Amino acid sequence: MAMARAIQFLAPGEVKLVEVDTADPSPTQALVRMLASSCCNYPELRSFRGGSADEYGSKYPMAPGEPGHEGVGVVESIGAEVQGVAVGDVVVMTGHGGDPTHRSHLLREADALGVIHPGERDPSAASILEMFGCAYHCVRVGWREQGGFDDARVAVIGVGAIGLCSVQLLRLWPAAEVVAFDTQAEKLALAGRLGATGTVLVPTDGDAAAVAKEAGEFDIVAECSGHPSGHRLANAIARRAVINVSRCRQPFEVNQDRWFVRQTTIYNPGVLGSVELKAVANLYNRGLLDPEPMISRRIAPEVGRYVETIEAIGRGEIIKALIQWSDA
Repeated sequence: MAMARAIQFLAPGEVKLVEVDTADPSPTQALVRMLASSCCNYPELRSFRGGSADEYGSKYPMAPGEPGHEGVGVVESIGAEVQGVAVGDVVVMTGHGGDPTHRSHLLREADALGVIHPGERDPSAASILEMFGCAYHCVRVGWREQGGFDDARVAVIGVGAIGLCSVQLLRLWPAAEVVAFDTQAEKLALAGRLGATGTVLVPTDGDAAAVAKEAGEFDIVAECSGHPSGHRLANAIARRAVINVSRCRQPFEVNQDRWFVRQTTIYNPGVLGSVELKAVANLYNRGLLDPEPMISRRIAPEVGRYVETIEAIGRGEIIKALIQWSDA
């Protein structure tokens, strides 16, 4: 039995570092020593500020390690029936199949893990492959339903973390154009380095119709901002399809005339599973995905630094932050 350090929310705004027991793996499980868990911006803020409805990371006191659901670690032991994962493997994970990830050791169903081969790369950056898996799931839905992206003009609205993942993946399909839209020039510059063929700086007080008139129409729009203004812009420029990669929790108005004229299809793809995680792990192993440029901050598992990082997320200063639990 391993002792694990874990972040735990006792109440909104009240966080502590605790020690918990981690049992030996069952026949189908792996015990993983975590290298890093990454902060998924919205859940971290939601948990810190007080939760919402019955969503994950909204009930206090939370399970140790919650709301962490992205991470990378090294397999320390496995159950007798485990196949495809071995002791010493470096693995990535989602929120499914075991303990929350903001902890130093955890148990996972082995078939929910993706094996990666970092080589000379820092494996901690691969903790965000869960988010690549979410983007992969969403983009694949659009690709399958739309008959491919070849020669398509594709827009990515919002190039925070999920938008930057989408840009990298769209360049692999590929599309004829992948144009990134955002209100921050620094994020657009990063999108360009990661594969966007063009960028559009959106004024923070900009009118969607005016931006659309300047940018023109796009065959497919990946809405990654999760904000009403992003959805209004997506509706204004989409010709064939809108893929809702991010979920918007606020109401917004749309111009239905465009949908009637263009017969625009809206996709709400759902959530990823282990198939998508393993697919992006394979792309990472082939050197086709680069999570490193998206890491804004690395912190030790300390309450003060964690809280400070959540506050920086709330100010829009963080693309992805990592909690470093141990070295490779």
